[in-house]
Parts: sequence; C-alpha cells; structure tokens
Amino acid sequence: MGRSTFTAFYRSFTRHPLYALLNLLGLSFGIAVFIALSLLYRFETGYESWSSARQDTYAIGGQYFFPGMPNDVFIGSMGGLLDEMKIAYPHLEGTRDWGNAVTVHKGAEVYGEQIELVDGNFLSFFNIPLRHGDAKTALASPDSVVISEEKARKYFGTVDVLGRAITLSDEEGRKNYVVSAVMRDLPKNTDMKLDFMRLLTKQRMSEEANWHKWGSIQLVTYFKFADPAQAAALQKQFPAFIDRQVGDRFGDDIKGSKIMALHLVPLADAHLIDPKQKAAIVSLGLVGVVALVLALINYVNLATARAGLRAREVAVRKTLGAQPGALRLQFLGEAALTLLLAFLIGLSLVELSLPVINAVGGLNLKLDYVSEGAWVAGVLAVVMAAGLVAALYPAFALSAFKPAQVLASSRTPAGGRAGVRLREVLVIMQFATVVVAFVLMLGFMRQIDHMQKADLGFTREGLLIVNSTRYTAISEAQREAYVAAVRALPNVKRASIGNAIPGDQSSTSNSNIVRPGQTDSATGSPTVNWSVVGPDYFQLLGTKLVAGRLFNARYGGDQMWRTDAESREEGRVTNVIISRLTVKRMDYASPQAAIGQIARFANRQVRIVGVVEDMRFYHPTDAIQAKLYLFDAKPNNNPVAFVRYEGVSEPQMRAQLQQVWRRIAPDVPFEGVSATANLDKYYKPERDRSNLFSIGAGIAALIGCIGLYGMAAFNTSRRVREIGLRKVLGASRGKVVGLLIGQFLRPVVVASLLAIPLAWLALRHWLSQFDDAIAISPWFFVGAVAGALLIALGTVGGLALVSASVEPGKALRHE
Repeated sequence: MGRSTFTAFYRSFTRHPLYALLNLLGLSFGIAVFIALSLLYRFETGYESWSSARQDTYAIGGQYFFPGMPNDVFIGSMGGLLDEMKIAYPHLEGTRDWGNAVTVHKGAEVYGEQIELVDGNFLSFFNIPLRHGDAKTALASPDSVVISEEKARKYFGTVDVLGRAITLSDEEGRKNYVVSAVMRDLPKNTDMKLDFMRLLTKQRMSEEANWHKWGSIQLVTYFKFADPAQAAALQKQFPAFIDRQVGDRFGDDIKGSKIMALHLVPLADAHLIDPKQKAAIVSLGLVGVVALVLALINYVNLATARAGLRAREVAVRKTLGAQPGALRLQFLGEAALTLLLAFLIGLSLVELSLPVINAVGGLNLKLDYVSEGAWVAGVLAVVMAAGLVAALYPAFALSAFKPAQVLASSRTPAGGRAGVRLREVLVIMQFATVVVAFVLMLGFMRQIDHMQKADLGFTREGLLIVNSTRYTAISEAQREAYVAAVRALPNVKRASIGNAIPGDQSSTSNSNIVRPGQTDSATGSPTVNWSVVGPDYFQLLGTKLVAGRLFNARYGGDQMWRTDAESREEGRVTNVIISRLTVKRMDYASPQAAIGQIARFANRQVRIVGVVEDMRFYHPTDAIQAKLYLFDAKPNNNPVAFVRYEGVSEPQMRAQLQQVWRRIAPDVPFEGVSATANLDKYYKPERDRSNLFSIGAGIAALIGCIGLYGMAAFNTSRRVREIGLRKVLGASRGKVVGLLIGQFLRPVVVASLLAIPLAWLALRHWLSQFDDAIAISPWFFVGAVAGALLIALGTVGGLALVSASVEPGKALRHE
C-alpha cells in the first residue's frame, strides 16, 4: 500500500506538473506564514518561560478608579505591600524586584546600567539559573552583587568572576561590591532585567518616603501559590484587605476599594496584560491561521479540479477490483506526502526569511530544533491534521466516480455544476479574505503615518532629552551649571529642565483638583496628572499658550513649594498652569474664564495663571490626560534637561552635549535621546506589527493568485474546442479574451462586494483603540478592490490571451 501510494504520488507530479507545482507552492507559502506567525505567538506568550516557577507565580497588579483617569490594570505595587500582606497572611510566599539606575565604574570610564534591589529569596523563588554561585547564599550580604554572564564579559572579560570586586554608584552612594554569583543570560522574551542584583536592605526601604503609601508605585511584588484555587481565594479577600489598610486616607466615607484594586496576575499573562497588546498578538496569530486555511482552500480547489484528470485511472482501478476505501486511503496518503513536502519547503522558507521578518517586525525570532523540537513537531501535527481534514472531500469525490459513466464518456468529469460552484465559492472566500487584508493594511499604514506626523501639541523635531540630570549623584549646582553651559552653545536655541517628558511616564503623579464650593472628593473631583517644569519649558517645547501667561521666575507666586510645611503656610497660593482638557474637566466655560481662578489641588491652594494646549506625550491609544504644571526655578524632582537646537545634525549636537557633561559631571554617564526616538517606542510596535500584517496580506494574495491561476488554467484547458468554435463562427480574439477574463474575474468581483462590509467592521474595531484615529476613507476600499482586481487580472490575463490566440484548426483537431 505504501509503495503504491508513493508511486501514485510521483506520477501525479510528473504527469501534471503545472497543477502539482501550483498546489505545492500554495501549501508551502501558507504553511510558511503559519509557522512564522506561530513562532511569533509562541515568543510573545512565552515570556518568563525560562523560570520553572512560572506556572505557580503571580505578580501583583494595580488598578485605580480616579475620575477621568485610565483604569487599566498594570503591574506594580508600593514597596511595603509584601510586608503588610505577610502580616495579614503569614503563610504567603513572596518576593520583590525594584529596578534602580546604577553607575558602573571601570577605571576612568562610567556606564549607566539598571540594578534590581531584591529580597534575599529572589534567586531561589524563581529558580534563576546560575552559572557560578549558590542561590541560597548569593544575596545574604548587602555587600554582594549578582551579575549576568553578559555583564561579566563586559566588565571583566570572563564569566568566572566569583569573589571579584566591582564599583557601583546608586542611591546609597559609591561602594565596592563582591560578585557572589553569575547568572546565565535569560532569553529575549523576558520583561525582567536581571543583569545586576543586590539585596534590598531595611535601610534602603526606610529611606523611601512612599514605601507604605497606598497609591504609590515603586516595584513589582510576586507571590507563589501551590494551585490556582489558593490564588483565587486570596483575590476575593483583597477588597476587604484594602479597606482595612487604607482606612480613611481618601475620606471618612470613602473605602479604599472604591479608589483602587489589587489583582493577582499570572506571571505567564503579565507581559500581555494590556488588552490592546494582547489583541494585537492574537490577531497576528489568527493571520497565520487564515493563511493556512487559504492554502488548504487552494488545495481543495485544485484537487477537485484535477479530479477529472484522474477519473479514468479511478475507473480502471475500480473495474479491476479496487475498493472505494482503499482508493480513499491512497488519496489521503498522497495528500499526506504533499503536506509533508510542503511543510519542509515552508520550514525552509521560514529559515531563509527569518532575518527579514526580524528586521521588519523588530523581533528576535529563531528556530532552535534542539530546544524547540517538540514545538516544531506539534506545528507539523497541526498542519497534517488540518490538511488531511481538507483532503477528505477530494478523496471521497475521486473514489466516488462510476467506472461505466467515466469510460463511456469522451469527456473527463469535473464534478458537474456542483463542483464548479464549489470551486467558485472557494475562490470567493480566498479573495474576500485578500480584499479584507488589503483594506486593513491600507488603514494600518495610514493610521501609523498619521501617528508619526500628527500635531502632538509640541515640536518634537530638533529636541534632545538629557536623562543624566536625574541621576541622584548629580547635585543641584551641577545641574544648574550644565543647563547654563548648554545654553551657551552656539547651536542651542533654548535649554530647560523639568519632569514632564515626552515618551516617559516615570516622574508624573496624579491628584484631584476642585473649584471652590464643589465637593472635594477622591471619587468625585476631577483628577489631573501633574508635573514640575523649569524656566522656558513651554517656550522650548513650542507649546501653544491658549489663555493667560506662562511661568516666569520674576513672579514669586509662580515658585512651587519645596517642603510640605512650606506648601501649607497660611495664605500661600501657588500659581499653576493647566491644559485645555483640564479646563473642560473643571467645568469652566472657556480657557479665559479659568484665568485667575482659585482651586484646591492636592490639599493646597493654587491659582490658575495660564492655559496651554494639550500635549500628547504617551501611547497613541491612550487618551490625553488632564494636565497641571507647577513651576520650580531650580527643579530637583527627578528632572531631565531639554535642549532645542538648530543648524546642526543630531549626532553632532549630542556629541557637544556629551562633551559639556563630561566636563561638569565626569563620574556620571551621559544619556541623551531625541524626543522623536523617545516617542518611537510607542509607535514602533504598531509599525512592526503592521509590517508583519502587510507581509501576511501579500502572501495571502499570492496564495489566492496561485489558486486563481490554477483554476483558470484548468478551465481554459477544458474549453479549447469551445474557443475554437467561437473563433470559427466569427468571434475575434479580443471578444474571446474579454469573455474569459469576465468569467475568471466574476468570483473576484463577488468576493470584493462581500469583503467591503467585513473590512469596514474590522478596520473600525481596530481604529477604535486610538485616541486620535483617522477617518475611514472610501479610498481604502477602492484601492483594495482595485488592487485585488489588478492582481487577478495580471494572473489570468496572459493565460486568456494565449488561449484566445490558438488557431481554430489546432483547437478542433481530434485527439
């Protein structure tokens, strides 16, 4: 049986190579897309799979319910949450990870890194793989540090560095630490940056003013449970726990659980906790499934069309005693061999194209057959199972031919009218999918282009951000000296300082604001996101002043408080600037009506002296937040320096800024980034996924073209005599070409009409996630339909022209 299957498989390829090759190519391309996007889905959903504790570990997620603010669940908690929870629930096993900036000193050179302050059980909690050292004792001493293999090579040139010293500077000053363990490098799909780790000490906790302040976020807290039921049981107790711990912090009549919530987020779900990001990854995974389905539709289409070419073979074999069941097994065996060959070709295509996919998608995908052999085998099993299910219909259709009818007819059967209709329906399904994909691709590209070119309320070009000024090792005097020196550079137009940063949310806070006479309530008053800015901040950014005036150091009331006692001095009123959206949230009739008004902000008296235009600093899917700005002539609240320049390239300007920095603060690393690059971290994922979707859409169109060409070639070959008769009776070549093209394009036109409403719904759903979404243009649909028709026309046009050019004598010649 196996030998006859191989023989029949070989003969079907050699006797009808065109149809066999089209079938194989369509399957190979579809399987390649399926493998590539399955690899992406596995990568994105496999974060932290390096840890054997992944299935039992949960990260604490937070959620706030302040009016006018986003209420999405995020990963993070206040520093003291673990301590408070262990008092209430002594049986809990937990640990913490607090990321901090650190400076590494290597001779005269300094490097900026991130160090994790962790509890002593952190290494054993996650079963972190160590190359050298003992997980139980590595973090026992506050003078020890654990480093990764990558950093060991960078700073020591080798990974065998146990007991060697390394000099670090952070919040606790400059100290020498002893390397107590070397951790193996983690895979790319991890959110944990564990290059440097040292013990989180009680002294360091005590220095953090907000360590036990409910509502603050410092770090990530993790818990481990024996089974999901224990986690679910604790989750139900969180509201009551919050109410007990928060008390009357937000008002006598407001429970803490009305303001915030805690969530136990499985570690496996933490990376895709944002539902928008998760939906994007799932959608790309579905594109892979759709590509495979299109390829299988192509297979069914061509297999049923080719059935007539093997009808006499089936008839002869049945006459010689072959049973239908045996024939079906043979045809399914041939399908399995075709699928296996297509899988190998598809796998090869993925291997060859992975560098391109990684480049356009911003990914780090790779196929490792040693560690991922089981996964590759699983993908093969899925492909084979789906393919064999699709092959059932052609196998049953072939084995159902009646020998007497086939051998008595001069024409080969093609499934009759039902077979023709089935093939047309399958082509319609293929091209409807292609048109939907084209519409979405055009919409994606237009939205991404809009995001990158839209007016954000400030000028991002020619703007550099120097993050080094926020290092704790920088004194206020050094910060002032640096900004003054930068202002003196010939190509610098302005320089300022502040913590309202495009593309950076690490230094902002939220508080409620209320007008006189209104109820001051955490659940009822408007909430604003507030930041501290220095002189010339708005002028430097190019922010439009809507009403009132901007900050000026000459006005004493503009200067914000430096201490809590100072802020509550009797009669003190601090001038503030608010955004246009804040005016609306505070129910003022107009920006001009807000000028000079007194309000209560964060339990302090403030006067509104200016209104500026809203600025979009964060992700394009996030709504612009109501904003309030405080002024500090010498900001020291985690500020960065802003530099507006012209007449010089960005690398040249950065080099000048670095040169000045090394002169003023040689012991602190220089970190400078353009505002465009800082914002691009929000745009790049959307752009990369759009690129991947476009590749998938292009291959889907190619699969559709392969199927359409195969169908057109088959139908044309069956109509050779009809074409000859038409030409004998006076039909011109142009009329015959028009007739054939019209019939070939009919399913494509029907598919386009069916696809338009589906594409509109899908595009509208995708655009709904953006705060500043483009309008759905009719040209998206016109362009997509025109593209599908042109592709289809290019596919069958040449074939129709060749068929119509055959001489009638040759076409009508008897076999």
